[in-house]
Amino acid sequence: MLSIWSLLCWASLILSSQAQEQPEIGNCHLWTGAPECGWEPNLRPMEVFDSTFYAYVPPDVSTYYNETDGTRKVQTMKHNGFFGKFINLSPDPVRVHWDGGGSSGLVYISSVPPFSSSGTATYPTHKFVVTPENDSTTILHKWTIQSGNSLYYYDPFDFDYAKAQKALTEQQLVLYHLQWQNKQFAEAYKKFTGTDWLALYGQKLAPRFHQWRADFIGQTHSITTNQIHFVEKPDPEILQRGTSVYGPRPDEVANVRPHRHKYPELNLTLTVLSCAPRVFEIPNFLSDVEVAHILDIAGASDMQRSGVRASEGSDVATSNTRTSTNTWVSRKTDIIIDAIYQRAAAVLHIDESLLRYRHKFEVPEFTESRTSIAEPLQLVHYNPAEKYDPHHDFTMPGLVHLQPSRFATLLLYLNDDMEGGETAFPVWRNGETSEPLMVKPERGKAVLFYSVLPDGNFDNLSLHEARPVRKGEKFLTNLWVWEPLLDHTTARHI
Repeated sequence: MLSIWSLLCWASLILSSQAQEQPEIGNCHLWTGAPECGWEPNLRPMEVFDSTFYAYVPPDVSTYYNETDGTRKVQTMKHNGFFGKFINLSPDPVRVHWDGGGSSGLVYISSVPPFSSSGTATYPTHKFVVTPENDSTTILHKWTIQSGNSLYYYDPFDFDYAKAQKALTEQQLVLYHLQWQNKQFAEAYKKFTGTDWLALYGQKLAPRFHQWRADFIGQTHSITTNQIHFVEKPDPEILQRGTSVYGPRPDEVANVRPHRHKYPELNLTLTVLSCAPRVFEIPNFLSDVEVAHILDIAGASDMQRSGVRASEGSDVATSNTRTSTNTWVSRKTDIIIDAIYQRAAAVLHIDESLLRYRHKFEVPEFTESRTSIAEPLQLVHYNPAEKYDPHHDFTMPGLVHLQPSRFATLLLYLNDDMEGGETAFPVWRNGETSEPLMVKPERGKAVLFYSVLPDGNFDNLSLHEARPVRKGEKFLTNLWVWEPLLDHTTARHI
């Protein structure tokens, strides 16, 4: 019989074979690194498995208003949706279907490999069924979503470890133990924090990249960047220079200096709109010239119907939950787009070279990859009545070392001459209202929010939606930044 120590060693060996050890970038690269993470005051030591885990414990909601603890209560939101995570503890691949009942029948959600997981936004009383990968008529398991519970397991061994040991190979048992241990950790984590653990213990680490604090609503952070606004569009032959994967050369940057603002620096302000999830607005992120340039790109693009995905590795599908069209804009499109990426890096407080292909001497401690940690800019268009229902930007990474996932979303609004089309956060934690936080599109404004908590857990409260456009049309572009690295095999197609 394998010892627990042997199982853990096997699990570490299998998963670490897919990537190198995580390098130390910044001070918050390890769960045990809370003493170095003094900028995040809500990490609390939690004793688990004979070790210390620094868990994120939400503060009293009164502090969101700079008030004394206990002066306010968390409001119960009208919207009762949340993330549902489906975990397959079987050695066989399965499919998860939503059971709509009646004429709807079974609606395919995702395929889940052995000992892996998937998930989707869902609601209490929703019903899901598990079937074999190639047989949707045989029901293996059923779930009914319960309020306050995000975790749903299919285990043919009924969490009987002795049964699993008899039925599984040695390597299968390692992965079974990984999920079995994650379940034990999730129970301890929820008891300690009041929050469901959606990640994978021992693999999803605390973010190595900076996260702006959101201590109270209205709190501000100031940023100064040399990526000043373009105030006139360069001629095409100048604009199309600077398209190297390493970014523009100094002479190419100098050539466009007359087309940019006369001041050498741009000051931007992040203002906290929500503390949980962490949401910030940044007015005047884009100039009118930059907005017009992106809209010109949109006009020349062949936009396709936007798709959705339930987990890394699952199929991309069109859905009535998302009815927009979109295309993609890479950083090396031209020198204006490159400047927007660099400005985004300044807002995120990360090295701009992490958003492009890098030379070996740039961020040398980042050893896993020299490619960008960001997806190309997604350029999105909504016609009247088009929308994107409540969803999360993160998906379940599967059994991949370091658990790469979307970390931050930066929305850039390109017009405000429509009715509707707000970005809504329907389950934000607050002490004032049961209504969603509504962010109105404003031309040139950016909105930043995070999909990951400071301890590495996925943020269930980052649920958001694009409200239907009632009149006119809506354009925006968004940048998805991953952590700790970008999974290029799946990222672009989400």
